[in-house]
Amino acid sequence: MKPGVCRIAAILAALLVGCGGGDGHQGEGPNHGPAPEGLSIGLSDAPADGVSHLVLHMDALELTPSGHMGGHHAGSEPIVLDMSHHRVDMLAYQGDDAYPLLHQHHIEPGRYRLRLHWTPGSGDHGSYVDDGSGRHPLYGDHPYFDLGEVAIRAGEHHHFTLEMDLRQGLHHNGEHYALEHHGMRWVDNGTMGHLKGTVDASWIADCEADNATLAGPDSQFVHVAYLYPGGTTLAQMDDIAPQAEEGQVAPVATSWVHQDHNGEWVFGVGFLPAGEYQVGYTCLGHLDHPDSNEAPDSGFALYRDGGTVAIESGDTGGHHNTHRCGG
Repeated sequence: MKPGVCRIAAILAALLVGCGGGDGHQGEGPNHGPAPEGLSIGLSDAPADGVSHLVLHMDALELTPSGHMGGHHAGSEPIVLDMSHHRVDMLAYQGDDAYPLLHQHHIEPGRYRLRLHWTPGSGDHGSYVDDGSGRHPLYGDHPYFDLGEVAIRAGEHHHFTLEMDLRQGLHHNGEHYALEHHGMRWVDNGTMGHLKGTVDASWIADCEADNATLAGPDSQFVHVAYLYPGGTTLAQMDDIAPQAEEGQVAPVATSWVHQDHNGEWVFGVGFLPAGEYQVGYTCLGHLDHPDSNEAPDSGFALYRDGGTVAIESGDTGGHHNTHRCGG
């Protein structure tokens, strides 16, 4: 075969791999060419109330050998990768979609602590939030995310995702927005799965009827699914405050419940570590605020227990799981 033909064939083969195959319910396959190596990091999110854009201006990724953060330690300087060319609109990467922040970057084998730095907003520069009243700088008391420790092994691909639940982590005090670490998950892509759920329409109607006096502006309700550790009872399901109240259990993740093009009430949560979760549902999401525990007189409550769901990762991670609440 001529060299030009070989090159065309190789390109076509790569395109076919990129299109995927099978039933679409599995992540990366084991037989799609040479095994990838190095470190890959993705960014994904769950949306926040009343926000149309949240753009993070990245700064640097710091990898510190031997588990020590920052500075010189025992002769091991941190590795600092420039990330300043990345400006990520987090609301464009939801569910099982993720922004490729780092792709198969070669790192010498060893153990590292990872810290991802971002640039807070200031004037027309840095990170920002768009909402119904315009554009606002995004602040942070600690403009970095401590991602934890990873063990890099020679000849292996290490793929992780930072999942940000912005309903929990984005705070607005009426004057400015601040991004906090609450509601963020650092997930190994090899041992995680995604969830697509549905809520029976009768639950939607019942919740709105039973809570008619608690509707939000324009008599609207905000329908939300909450995920808790498996075995959490309805009475134990807490709101999205940074700390659960005594005897309560904080949610692992949340997701809007909305109608799709078929009229089904659906929700989705991406990048969940494999295991069992309990689903809670409410139409009173507009009464749940990330910076406070909602008192009984606030009216907020989880409406129904949506049952237990087992998240499976599949052989290589990224399995798509389904669940139905009611019906």
